[in-house]
Amino acid sequence: MKKVVLIKSSTQYNVLRYWTDELAKGFEKQGVDVVILDAKYCVKEQIYYILGLDVDAIISFNGLYLEYKELSEYIKVPYIYLLIDHPIDHIVRLNNLQSKDILTIMDRNDINSIEILGLPSVNTYMLPHAALELSFDKVEKEIDILVCGTYSDFNVYQNYLESQTPTLVNVCRLVIEQCFGDSNIYYYDAFINEFKNKGIDAKKLLSENMPFVEILRNVGYYIYSIQRLRVITRLAEAECNIHIYGDKWDKSPLVNFPNVHINNSIDFWELQRVMRKSKIVLNFQPLLKDGTHERVFVGMSNYSVVVTNVTPYLKELFQSDEEIIFYNFNNLDIMVEKVKSILEDNTLRNEIADAALKAVKGKHTFEERAKEIITIYHDVYGNNL
Repeated sequence: MKKVVLIKSSTQYNVLRYWTDELAKGFEKQGVDVVILDAKYCVKEQIYYILGLDVDAIISFNGLYLEYKELSEYIKVPYIYLLIDHPIDHIVRLNNLQSKDILTIMDRNDINSIEILGLPSVNTYMLPHAALELSFDKVEKEIDILVCGTYSDFNVYQNYLESQTPTLVNVCRLVIEQCFGDSNIYYYDAFINEFKNKGIDAKKLLSENMPFVEILRNVGYYIYSIQRLRVITRLAEAECNIHIYGDKWDKSPLVNFPNVHINNSIDFWELQRVMRKSKIVLNFQPLLKDGTHERVFVGMSNYSVVVTNVTPYLKELFQSDEEIIFYNFNNLDIMVEKVKSILEDNTLRNEIADAALKAVKGKHTFEERAKEIITIYHDVYGNNL
């Protein structure tokens, strides 16, 4: 791999703009020339010109421009689609992948989700999120617990699901109850099994019926919204001091807690500064069965203790209670105990934060991800292109 195009998109909090810049630096350190296509400023003629350049690959977080069939067919070189969300939210783009393309996923279970949704099978590899390569001195930890991200109102998803037919409402209710009863149950699997019990092939419906996919999507986001709110509420009830940065939290029930401090949303780069001041970074990933979220890596790289729900993938990466703190949605009392112990014991907290920083540096940065993408590319194409 000698030269690539990186597509830089506009996203909430400018997250993907910073990620693209860091990935570009990573490629350049490996001797790969990078052309940036900035979707925020390029007009149609510029887009076609850059996508038609003689490069080894075109690379984009979340497959920008693949929503346009014409553009996906216009691109003649391999398109490396770095999927950083759930496949169910990217069906149109994923459907337009060509056999020459490469897909990376952040959850190993996404392979199954893609198959269930009837999406094309292409060269697929696991590639998780990463931390920005930052080098700052340690600062005073002024924030006990940090929560970041946009508030997700469960009422929106609940109202949608309750508007379906009585049979569908009952199925969705059973699926949600199963997932709340056992957080190891994945909502896709429960959904398919409930229909199987009724003699219906849900896989066939999901691969052919977009309204059916929308029902499954709303089930997932209802579960996510409730589980995240439960975790934060449990800590708030335990009188922990929590700082939240993100949109729409002023509409959440958490406004009723005096120890929950709701702040306006901030730019992703500014969020790094806030993380460096935080003792604990709280993470939630109830929709990830076997993967992880960037907040884990970013929190660890900023000398904070990351507290997150556990997945098999994370257990392979990090040592529980030594580099990271895991919790289970079905036993939040233990989580509260661990959080309080960390807040009360500076020595323990510093030991975990030190170990976390060592565990992530040089392994889970965008420079490392650039190296992995180069390896993936050569695994598929060798030196033939």
